[in-house]
Amino acid sequence: MAVIAALLTHSQLQRLHVAVGERHDVVVCESWADLTNVCERQPVQLAMVDLFITGDAPFEQLRYLKQRLPRLAIIVYVALTLERARDLFDAGRQGIDGLVIQDRDDSPIEMLRAIALAESRTLADIVRRSLSGVDSLVYDAVMLAVTRAHERHSSASLARLLNIPRRTLTQRLARAGYPPPVRLLTWGRLIVAAHLLEDGHRSAERVAVSLGFPSGSAFRNTCQRYLHATPTQMRSRGGAAYVVRAFFRQMQSPSHKLPSPRMARGLALAV
Repeated sequence: MAVIAALLTHSQLQRLHVAVGERHDVVVCESWADLTNVCERQPVQLAMVDLFITGDAPFEQLRYLKQRLPRLAIIVYVALTLERARDLFDAGRQGIDGLVIQDRDDSPIEMLRAIALAESRTLADIVRRSLSGVDSLVYDAVMLAVTRAHERHSSASLARLLNIPRRTLTQRLARAGYPPPVRLLTWGRLIVAAHLLEDGHRSAERVAVSLGFPSGSAFRNTCQRYLHATPTQMRSRGGAAYVVRAFFRQMQSPSHKLPSPRMARGLALAV
């Protein structure tokens, strides 16, 4: 599940909601300034915009958004007319990640396909490729920990999403060499945090708040505990790719052990 920031007309929003259902959270924006603010302050990985919602194509705002948040995937959703053809060509040169034409390819299936294609260039695909061949339940648990990191799940709610008892989830994860749910959820949040930090205009404090850490200090302490690195070092060492490598390296380590009861209680309070 991704957080989608949407700057669209009412009818376009309705079609987007029908397409995504409960698969994604949609944050409605009222202007380009609002869109930029939402993308900077919330864990948004994808924006869907009507390029002509304010009249002429605002290439300056589009460039500004891409410059500030280069990791943000952008899908343009427009009603196509002959007069807009050149503007759409220019929009492609700005680095958009997808195009949806109103009344032609905005059926739910086509819309989801466009979103999935844009997402494939983002964080979820990095994690998905690393999970090839794992137990299906473990795969789902890891993907949920990452794609729903912004929802601040607990061990119990993760087990409910997977429709299994929490103890069974813990056992299946341990059998596959993965950490218990509470620790897995924290890894998921760290992976998403590192991805957000790849955009240099996001501060560690803002990322911490958007992902439910009690404070910037708590976020930095968690980075040190899990990665022996600061948020700045996470960014300079490769962001999400660095944290994903660290996560799977720990899974392969023979010294990997469950957290102590004291640590587990502390992590439970943080999630």
